[in-house]
Amino acid sequence: MSIWKWMMGVVMVVSFSLTVQAAEEFYLVKSKGLDKQVEMKVMSAAEYKELETTIKLQTKYLPAAITEAAKDWRTDELNKGVPFPGNKVSTPLIISTAKFSSSEKATAELTKYEDMQAKKDEREAKKAKTKSKDQSAKEVKQEAELRAAAELIKPKLEALIAKGGAAGAKGAGADLEAPGGAKVNAAVDKVGK
Repeated sequence: MSIWKWMMGVVMVVSFSLTVQAAEEFYLVKSKGLDKQVEMKVMSAAEYKELETTIKLQTKYLPAAITEAAKDWRTDELNKGVPFPGNKVSTPLIISTAKFSSSEKATAELTKYEDMQAKKDEREAKKAKTKSKDQSAKEVKQEAELRAAAELIKPKLEALIAKGGAAGAKGAGADLEAPGGAKVNAAVDKVGK
């Protein structure tokens, strides 16, 4: 009987170690920043969990950071007469995720996405040629103001997170869902298969 228990123990240890090795997950994550720029990255499970926690803290402290940045915007002589575009700043968020069993598969999907995005950008560039110069100039100015506001908000947000987030950082991710849970976007899952 002791040999039987020993063999079962060996089988359990081997199967557990194989499960741990096979369980390493990689994520293709599509996220949006303060300036509404969308970014797609391949991340490990730990990096993904860290991103979720960071975004949760950014969401919590964003209103206070916008208020502080707006005060600085108004005191800057270069921004005289230009309203602070704080209401156009985007809350950072994870748009979608797809889970993969290897980084190679996730990277292959990222490459497909980048190719599709390049084609989309070409089509939009052709459409942009038909727009009036006044409309294009206005859009470029608005985008520049949004980027400037985002750059002004980022350090304020980081400082607020460092000040207030350090105390609550341990519990900040406690109520977050495990990577790949219900937050996974079904449309991106289809791409991952």
